Amino acid sequence: MKLEAVDKVKITILVDNYYDVLLPSTEHVVRVGPGQTKKPLMAGHGFSIFAEVWKNGEYANMLIDAAHSDTVLLNNMEGLGIEPDSVQAMFLSHGHFDHYQGLMGLAERRKKKLPVYVHPDAFYPKLLVTPRGKIGPWIFDKEAHEEKGVEFIEERMPCVVNRFFLLSGEIERTTDFEKPWTAAKVLKNGKEIQDYFLDEQALGILVKDRGLIVIAGCSHPGIVNMVKHMQNITGEKILCVVGGFHLSILPDEVVKKTVKALMEFEPELIMPCHCTGFKPTVMMFEMCGDRFAVNCVGSSIVF
Repeated sequence: MKLEAVDKVKITILVDNYYDVLLPSTEHVVRVGPGQTKKPLMAGHGFSIFAEVWKNGEYANMLIDAAHSDTVLLNNMEGLGIEPDSVQAMFLSHGHFDHYQGLMGLAERRKKKLPVYVHPDAFYPKLLVTPRGKIGPWIFDKEAHEEKGVEFIEERMPCVVNRFFLLSGEIERTTDFEKPWTAAKVLKNGKEIQDYFLDEQALGILVKDRGLIVIAGCSHPGIVNMVKHMQNITGEKILCVVGGFHLSILPDEVVKKTVKALMEFEPELIMPCHCTGFKPTVMMFEMCGDRFAVNCVGSSIVF
């Protein structure tokens, strides 16, 4: 397993919870303003990223997650000029509906099969047990997706896809403050049990002479655990951490420990997205200074 470093990377937020056409661009974050897209973009409680890399004139891309809705995903792809058939492969971070619900609609728009890398446990039915009752289960129907042209490649261990994209495999849990989400359950063999999110993986891209970019979907295993795991696999400096950090359900002291631990990796950029939560995002802004970037649909991180 050899991860090749790239000369340039562009990571575009296709779908996220927030959209603001007035945000200014910075050195490494390019924003899209009014009139700069083919059609207006949409936001919603889902997540999808389009990662593009270049090396010595060679180009490759990877779609990370497919949002909560094909309506939103396909609208934003069209608005940003990304053709469905231009997607070379996809990585599904885990088996929650707000990350896979747009996949079938995307597959239907393509003329060729879409290879999707996924942990096999992502297909177990998922649900939440809340004070107001159960939500779900959500059924990620493998056969129905395959009939629409999805080709699933199931991976439990770390692997490199198309030379430039590192899949983490199952995340090692080492921190003492990142605990399982007690509300999350999974149905296995007819039994409702605690979901430890063995299916959730991260994706890494190595930028030449700069370091490793870590992309997370929801960080249910803990974003610090995920970054540590990726660094242990590669031995590389952490350049950037982007994705959903799932901090809104946690006490302030845990959020502070999380941000402090992330800053100890000394990344150049941290962009919390999707499920991070408003208050934890504000706390990250206050603690991270100029290393923080606000997430926004249509924004691109460029190194």
